[in-house]
Amino acid sequence: MRNIGDLSADSYGIMIFAPDLFNEYLKEKKIRARKFLSYFDRNKEVFFSFIKDGKIIPIYQICSFEYDIFVSVDDTDNSLPKGYSKVYEYKDFFIEIGDENKLCFASFSFMEFEGASIKKGVTKRSRMTPTGPTGVLEKYNTALDVEIEKGVYSLDIIGLEREEKLERESKNFAYLFRFNRKSDMINNNFERGDNDVHTFDILQYKKKNY
Repeated sequence: MRNIGDLSADSYGIMIFAPDLFNEYLKEKKIRARKFLSYFDRNKEVFFSFIKDGKIIPIYQICSFEYDIFVSVDDTDNSLPKGYSKVYEYKDFFIEIGDENKLCFASFSFMEFEGASIKKGVTKRSRMTPTGPTGVLEKYNTALDVEIEKGVYSLDIIGLEREEKLERESKNFAYLFRFNRKSDMINNNFERGDNDVHTFDILQYKKKNY
């Protein structure tokens, strides 16, 4: 298990995708748009097809916080990151990694405003933003990537909360993504990713279930 960094979920969501497979699918569908969120909003059936065909996993309607992103690949140790407790776990999402052996975790704002970069294969982005009453510059990551070997995987999504809270609420939560190779994996992401079925926002989940 490794921490690949903290991701700022700007525009209230995180998109998970293999960049090469995503771009191939854009060409297959003859999509020239660069503002992907706007395009998906106008073309819901196309958005659904990206999910049904396993090209994206959207985690949305979540707080725009800075989430630590933990990744585990084919690991028999199912322990949690030190200092975190589990809020929820959703199992057996379908994800495919392409020839580039790379997966991207992108904020929704990156999907909207950096479409041209995605088409060029850019899967990391950060910015320095004035923060707090004194305007201290702080780094915010809006896209992170991780190297994972090509193949089909089962993905478990685990929402986490810090055991010892920081003063800033937006830094008290994280996600653990567990990948396990499974060539016979069935893609039920469209049904499983429905926000009426699962609550991906950690705070909202706690309010509903605790």
